[in-house]
Amino acid sequence: MTVVPLKVPILKIPFDQQDADQISGELTRMLLEGRLAMGPMVARFEEEFRRFIGTDYACGCSNGTAALEMIFRALQVQGGSVAIPANTFMATAMAALAAGAKIILVDSEPHDFQMSADDLAAKIRPDTKAVVLVHVGGFISPHWRRIKQIASQNRAAFIEDAAHAHGSEIDGLKAGALGLAGAFSFFPTKVLTTAEGGMVTTSEAWFFERLLTLRQHGQSKPGSNIHESFGLNFRPSEIHALLGLRLMAKANWIVEQRRRAAAVYDRLLEHGPVIPIKPVPGLKPSYYKYMALLPPGVERSVVKERVRNNYGVALAGEVYATAGNLQPLWSTNQEYLAAPLTRLPVLEELAPRQICLPIWPGLSDDDQSYVVESLVKVLEGL
Repeated sequence: MTVVPLKVPILKIPFDQQDADQISGELTRMLLEGRLAMGPMVARFEEEFRRFIGTDYACGCSNGTAALEMIFRALQVQGGSVAIPANTFMATAMAALAAGAKIILVDSEPHDFQMSADDLAAKIRPDTKAVVLVHVGGFISPHWRRIKQIASQNRAAFIEDAAHAHGSEIDGLKAGALGLAGAFSFFPTKVLTTAEGGMVTTSEAWFFERLLTLRQHGQSKPGSNIHESFGLNFRPSEIHALLGLRLMAKANWIVEQRRRAAAVYDRLLEHGPVIPIKPVPGLKPSYYKYMALLPPGVERSVVKERVRNNYGVALAGEVYATAGNLQPLWSTNQEYLAAPLTRLPVLEELAPRQICLPIWPGLSDDDQSYVVESLVKVLEGL
């Protein structure tokens, strides 16, 4: 079988030659000075990121999963439950489990893959310590205020898993500034990357102080060798902060480029067999992924294979390919759950149909036309 060479990759990370030159120069200085951990680069990155999000504080950490675990540990969720959407990367659940909580899996809304407020209201428990809204694909749920209210009425903290949502906005507010705290990831696939890294945003001083202590082995004064409480090593490095600072200089451009590309896809897919997921008025996603739905009954793996092999187009990983309640972890470790597993009919219908089209800053209109034409041809040939 002949495979067409790759023409449109899944993503391109938005570093250019100028970035490479400046990063190389700064890195040389850092190496010669010997300052590689928790120095001025980290402090600058935290300051710029918290301004970008619009919160009073930002606490850098080693990765996005660490950001979530720090939040859960700061909330002292041990012995309680945490409600999460079943449609999320397993890190959301793993971080809560690591902090000692049990998991409540919540079904999705039918039109945007986000947490169902109705299902949350039916499942939240007296022992629920946190409700986590995951901004899937960079979309913020239009029902976020109701979800936050449900959490508040049940004395649970409202937390954002904003790993996909750097720069996403709803009603003029940024993701990461909607609740008590927001967790961000800077993995290479994310809207903004530091190779590895994470950040927690908050506007609560008491919570920020807990985070600082948690990431430094329980030391409220780093380097003091005095440990007032439990903590782990969640520290970021100066090298990762350096990469983050370089992308912060063009963060708004990166987000706008993704929105521009999404608008092109919206137009190209109109009236076709693939249904795009579009934002409601007032929502401005950052489009970590461009999400769409295949027609019912179509085998996604066949579509992806043929688009790649026949046309050289790499479709991105889904968010997410498997309904979260069907992950084998739960059936073999039911003690991790706050209640027995149930069917999640909306998510189980949506997950097999979801696809994600390649999207990144600088993706050309011609490439996007080629992606959509290739996808339609494959579907017509099934």
